[in-house]
Amino acid sequence: MFRSSLLAAACVLAAVPADAQIFHREPVHTAGRGIWYIDVGPRYAQPIGDFRANVASAWGGGIGISHHFSWFTPLGLRGDFSVLNYGMERQRVPLSTTINRVFVDMRTSNNIVVVGGGPELMVPRGPVRPYVFGFVGYSYYYTQSSVGDDDGGSFASSTNFDDGGFASGFGGGLRIPFAIRRTTVAVDAGARLTRSGTRTYLRRGDVIDQPDGSLQFNTRTTTADFWQYHLGVSFSPSRSGRR
Repeated sequence: MFRSSLLAAACVLAAVPADAQIFHREPVHTAGRGIWYIDVGPRYAQPIGDFRANVASAWGGGIGISHHFSWFTPLGLRGDFSVLNYGMERQRVPLSTTINRVFVDMRTSNNIVVVGGGPELMVPRGPVRPYVFGFVGYSYYYTQSSVGDDDGGSFASSTNFDDGGFASGFGGGLRIPFAIRRTTVAVDAGARLTRSGTRTYLRRGDVIDQPDGSLQFNTRTTTADFWQYHLGVSFSPSRSGRR
């Protein structure tokens, strides 16, 4: 995982256009407006504790938005949103009991949504800018089934089971900035711990079709905490110039 992260970071840096100036430009900010950062990228989750006995890992993506009150202060506010998938089933089934010559793809996915916000502290200047943050928010665990065509499109879906509630945690990372024209961009890597407390959820294979058409759910109830890792890109849309 660590070696693949370094490789991905190297690829991002190698793709920087020739006119990009790495580490040589700082954002110029009008007094009082502060600095905005928009972080996007893939995310990987590693369950811990009792959750790990039922779920091996999860993959997805997310976005974070943070605002620092001025270019010289480390204090800011941060909000995050992420969607993770920890299991997928695919079955070829008849469209209905009466239309049994037309088959469709039925996909059942197990997912986690986390939304949260809180304070962020970041080294505001320099070639490497570490940051730490804490958050409170909401985590939502749900299993959804959908039917669609061979190309992956979906025309009907239903949530089979869900559970959600208060979540909290903390994390940190670092940004390695460079400037392209009037936009500051950074390679952004970090990790966070999400504590959801006890959740009831399903994993792959826990939805069972009964002969009478009903569904049986083999639910799991455990703590549902996990570490989440990300490697992506951070944009600062503020006007840039030389310093």
